[in-house]
Amino acid sequence: MSKQKPSIEISARTVADAVDLALAQLGRDRDEVAIEILISGNDEEEALVRVSVVDDEPSEPASHEDLAKQARHVLETMLEHMGVEGFVSAVKTTAPAQDGGVEETITLHVEGADEEAMGLLIGRRGDTLRSIQFMVNLLSGRTSRKWPQIVVDVGNYRQRRQEMLESMARRMAERVHQSKTPHYFEPMSGADRRYIHLALRDDPTVYTESEGEGETRKIVIFPAKASS
Repeated sequence: MSKQKPSIEISARTVADAVDLALAQLGRDRDEVAIEILISGNDEEEALVRVSVVDDEPSEPASHEDLAKQARHVLETMLEHMGVEGFVSAVKTTAPAQDGGVEETITLHVEGADEEAMGLLIGRRGDTLRSIQFMVNLLSGRTSRKWPQIVVDVGNYRQRRQEMLESMARRMAERVHQSKTPHYFEPMSGADRRYIHLALRDDPTVYTESEGEGETRKIVIFPAKASS
C-alpha cells in the first residue's frame, strides 16, 4: 500500500501568504508540492489554499524536471517585470498523441492575480497569453522536439475556453447534420482548432477539415459523406 502524501489547507490575507505558510509547515519548497486555490480572497475574506506534497520518486527524466523549473522561473520573472502579483505552479501531464505515442505537457498555472491582471495576461481571445507562452518556450531553451510542450494558463482560462469551443462545436455539428450544409468557423489559433477537431472526431454524422493559411486558417464542419 502506497503511503499517503501530506496535504494541508491554510488561510491567510493573500494566496501568496497562505502558500508560504503552508510550505513552511510542510518543510517543502514549491517544486515539491501541488497548490490548489480554494478561495482567492478579497478585502472581506481571507484566501484559502490546499497544498499537497507530490510524489518524491522521479517519474520522468531529470532534464524534464529541469525544464519545468526553468520555465516557471522564466514566467515568474516576466510577471514581476509586468507588475503582476501572483504565483506559478508547474503541472506535468501525459496524453495519447495522434501518432500513437505519448504527448507530454508542462502546464504553468498562474494563480492568485486579480481580475484586471488576469485580463491583461490573457488579452483578446488569448492573444497575449499565446505570446507569453511562446516567449516562455523560447527563453526556457525548448529548442528540441524531444522536450515536452510548455503551456501557460491563467485562472484556468484555457480549460474554460476549451469547454466553450467543444460545446459550440457540438451545436454546430448538429446544425450541419440537420441542414446538410457546411459550417465555416472564423479563423482561430491552432490550439482552438485542435479542440474542435477532437470534440468531433468520434461523431459519425460530420467530419472536420482545416482550410486557409497562417492567420486565416479556419475549421470547416462538413456533413458526413453518404456511404456507397
